[in-house]
Amino acid sequence: VTADDGSTSVLHARRAVIIATGTTAAIPPVPGLREARPWSSRDVTNLREVPGRVAVIGGGVVACESVTWLKGLGAREVTVIVRGGALLANQEPFAGALMADQFAVHGINVLFDTEVQSVRRPGVEDTGVGRIHGGPASISAGGSTFEVDEIVVAAGRKPTTADIGLDSVAVETDSRGFLATDDHMAVNGQRDWLYAIGDACGRALLTHMGKYQGRIAGDVIAARAEGRSTDGARFQDLADHDMVPAVIFSEPQVASVGLTEAAARDKGIDAEALEYELGSIGGAALLRDGYRGHAKLVVDRASDTLVGATFVGPDVGELLHAATTAIVGKVNLETLWHAVPSFPTVSEIWLRLLESRG
Repeated sequence: VTADDGSTSVLHARRAVIIATGTTAAIPPVPGLREARPWSSRDVTNLREVPGRVAVIGGGVVACESVTWLKGLGAREVTVIVRGGALLANQEPFAGALMADQFAVHGINVLFDTEVQSVRRPGVEDTGVGRIHGGPASISAGGSTFEVDEIVVAAGRKPTTADIGLDSVAVETDSRGFLATDDHMAVNGQRDWLYAIGDACGRALLTHMGKYQGRIAGDVIAARAEGRSTDGARFQDLADHDMVPAVIFSEPQVASVGLTEAAARDKGIDAEALEYELGSIGGAALLRDGYRGHAKLVVDRASDTLVGATFVGPDVGELLHAATTAIVGKVNLETLWHAVPSFPTVSEIWLRLLESRG
């Protein structure tokens, strides 16, 4: 193991090794971008200096969170450069539209359908995580050139599995660099001692899923060390990775679980959509003035169960676990009618969504 200061040490594992090396930001092959030492989400979440002018490359989860935090902490000018025509392209379309509207309210400039051609930063410095990396950077994008004090790259992630010695134990990654595992989190072909969890195994790149897999791997290793069976459900990753909940901590928040309506139809599901404005719920007025938000459920007509849910608005992350439980538990809508929400809370959105079905 090599530490940050260059020192090395040798560790000896008695039972097993777990690879939990995560991912790092993928830097697009733009001339001059890597040399400019752009920020990643690590810098944004370990902020030491707030750049006055900042460009965020990307339109997904990390980009929207970074924009929200940087603007909220005092960045004067924030420009978002998006290759496609919408923010949060993997979410329900209304999520990206509401996000773009809120960005406009805060004076955030979003450049859609725009490619970065080149970056030039002559005064670049390695100043450490969360600090501005030297002088201004010049960005050429979409036929124009502008100057910023810092750049945030939020254009995807890549696994940190290279150069950790996998070849020495004859272990290969897939074409993207992820380690394939069985449901016990053991790396394929290395059942007895090598495990991978979190981003490294590529099942779901979310912290809470890494924690879930870590518990499974720990239980499996302990059980095998004691000669106990690992056949039970607690020893396996049985989560449907199409149904993993996620919250985007932006303004507004976006909370989703399961399939979008489009994804459900792509899977051949006879999908029905139920939608309602969150701001119309009585409890929303107790949270803040001018509450604005939207909710959508995706129903499988054949089984009369939920297969997806998306909420957009302030603090909607607190609504998500009810949807996750309904989806994972395959609770039919007839039963959900009898899960009566408290008045006056925003959770009455569940009743309004069911009522919208007629």
